[in-house]
Amino acid sequence: MSEKEPTWPDKTDAAERVRHVAITRTEPRNAGWIADEAAVSRDTAVKYLERMVDQGDLERIETNDGTSYKPDSVTQFLREVRQLAESHSVDDLTQELNAIGDELDAWKATYEVDSLAELRQSIGREDLTGAERRERLDVIDEWEYNIEVRESIQLAINLQSSLTTLGAESRSGGSKTLPQEG
Repeated sequence: MSEKEPTWPDKTDAAERVRHVAITRTEPRNAGWIADEAAVSRDTAVKYLERMVDQGDLERIETNDGTSYKPDSVTQFLREVRQLAESHSVDDLTQELNAIGDELDAWKATYEVDSLAELRQSIGREDLTGAERRERLDVIDEWEYNIEVRESIQLAINLQSSLTTLGAESRSGGSKTLPQEG
């Protein structure tokens, strides 16, 4: 719970405040906590949180604090893919894929491994110092992140290609709607 009352712009209604608080969390939070942060009653928070669960924006999970809410990971991932597809050209996305590939290749050469799994296994080597193990753990985190980003970028490229095939153009230029039947 925050120690000071959050300030919201005058025209921010209860639904917008609850949405903002719930969607920007990285850890699951219960309705009471979200209500306090959004400056609404618990009942109001529950009403809007359940609506967001029904819409697929949030997941409802059981924690030690009771029913809690967190952003739906699939929805968040798909929004990221859409944002990438709408705000970057295929050439930009392709260049980013190449940069990720170069970084992965550099790590493979530096640590003399062929895969992320091999790098993980290398942490147990007896000849490594604590600092070298920590460095490898940091690289493992970066490698995993690069894999996630790479998947997002690949899907964004596929989305752009599919939209082009359907006759729609990205929002960065041209039509903003898909063609309609009939």
